[in-house]
Amino acid sequence: GINAEYGQLTHGISISYYTLNMIFTEMERTLRYCVLRQAKCILAKRMLSTHKIPEETALIDYTEVIVEGGRGGQGCASLLNLNRNRVKPDGADGGDGGAVIFQSCSRRHDFAHVPQKIKGHSGTHGQGSNKKGQRGDNTVITLPVGSIIGCQLSQKPLAVLENEGDCWVAAEGGGGGKGNTVLSLDKEGHDRYFCREKELGSEGQIAELYLEMKIIADVGLVGLPNAGKSSLLRAISAAKPRVAAYPFTTLRPHIGVVHYDGYHRLRMADIPGLIEGSSLGHGLGISFLKHIERCKNLLYVVDVSNPNEDPIKTIEILESELNAFKCGMSDTICGIVANKIDQINVPDTIIELGKAFPHYPIIPTSALLKRNITSVRKVLEPLKYLHIPDR
Repeated sequence: GINAEYGQLTHGISISYYTLNMIFTEMERTLRYCVLRQAKCILAKRMLSTHKIPEETALIDYTEVIVEGGRGGQGCASLLNLNRNRVKPDGADGGDGGAVIFQSCSRRHDFAHVPQKIKGHSGTHGQGSNKKGQRGDNTVITLPVGSIIGCQLSQKPLAVLENEGDCWVAAEGGGGGKGNTVLSLDKEGHDRYFCREKELGSEGQIAELYLEMKIIADVGLVGLPNAGKSSLLRAISAAKPRVAAYPFTTLRPHIGVVHYDGYHRLRMADIPGLIEGSSLGHGLGISFLKHIERCKNLLYVVDVSNPNEDPIKTIEILESELNAFKCGMSDTICGIVANKIDQINVPDTIIELGKAFPHYPIIPTSALLKRNITSVRKVLEPLKYLHIPDR
């Protein structure tokens, strides 16, 4: 309690009204800060709960771009006043435009970061006192190692970036315009003091190109629709492709990284499902067969729980479609994954698969329950490569 007449506390400590006012003001300020902070935390939690984080990121292994070099800066028309009413041209040339350059980089794995239109930086204009314009900066676009660059019109490849750091100039920049210092010179190199002309900078080169990845993954998962390829990729890597109980859930390839000890790893691709006649354009067309062609090795994924499908016939369909698209394409198969063994007791089916395809390792798994995933990793272990991360 407080004695109002003398401004004293009941326990006998004397205190002024000014000090009391400061204490209460500080307490009110602290309370407001705590309430405001708690309100911000609640609002942030609500925003995070309603924000949808993308579940998957599709691989883009083919794209078309338009590249244009930077425009050159214009020249300057300037006259320097001399004595006795004489003038002298001192306008400098404009700077050249910057080029568009493609460079290979091991950190890039697809073309998701490449814009549809790429333009180089323009050069700056020339100035008086013979100050030449600055050249425009080059626009460098990094691409995955092994990228193929070709012309859209002729559909012919122009360059292949096979090694780390390889560069290719896609579009040269335009030249800078001439200033009146250069234009005032006659054929013999003498000055003509009456020249007030200048040139505009020229436009940069324009090209329509396509970018295509030569290799997208070390292992590609091949199978019929709804065979469990996306579930297998989720079980063996940190990738999160969409999974659903209907065919053609995957419409674009997805990449996952399988890590091993000692900085070793391999890249695995989930390819959209094939059907009988895919090599003729049935289903989703032959574009996915092109994705499969860009994988170093292939791994069959077969659903052995469906009583209406014969796994042996399924593999024969897959092999025929691969070889119909490109002769010898099925030679890169490194194993067969008999998926969905949790739904039915299938020991006889596994034995029949081993007899029909003795040259392939048969791996019974359940991608949904992550059962026997270690065996899949052991089969793929010879395909791993050393990757030392940057520090």
